Amino acid sequence: MGKWVLVTIFLITAIIAAVVVFSVTGVIDAPALVLKGARSIGWLEPHVEVYEIGKAAEEWQNEQLRSLDQIRQELDGREQALAALADELEQRAQTLDRREAELEAQAAALAQARAERMNVQHLAEIYTEMETAEAARILEKMNEAEVLEILAVMDVRTTARILEALPTERAASLSRRLGSF
Repeated sequence: MGKWVLVTIFLITAIIAAVVVFSVTGVIDAPALVLKGARSIGWLEPHVEVYEIGKAAEEWQNEQLRSLDQIRQELDGREQALAALADELEQRAQTLDRREAELEAQAAALAQARAERMNVQHLAEIYTEMETAEAARILEKMNEAEVLEILAVMDVRTTARILEALPTERAASLSRRLGSF
């Protein structure tokens, strides 16, 4: 009798091992077989129903989690895209701010140049109305760059008369530079 017990235990162990191996490798669906067998046992049937309800709820929950993960990944992608767009917009805003500052600086420089030009034009008109000797005496005391600007906007006759009234060296220097002005 001892041999038969050992053989029976060995066979049961071998069957259990085979079921486990086949279940793990996917050859058979052991849980489904066990549930099918358990349904046929009357007192286990309510427990099997509870198990199936729990299993269905777990599958639904896992499906919802996968769906949420997918949505989260999509949202992360959109967030990254929005961050990239925000960075690009920030760079464009900085570029526009720099351009605006440059344009304001150019406008200020242009306004200053226009004001200086108007001032030079006004001075040229004043010196044109003066007597030639008096205008030459005043221009002689000014620096050469200012005198050149004033003479450049005067008419040719007035410029010639003022150069005549200036000292020879100063008139020659102004004439040389006035030709390239």
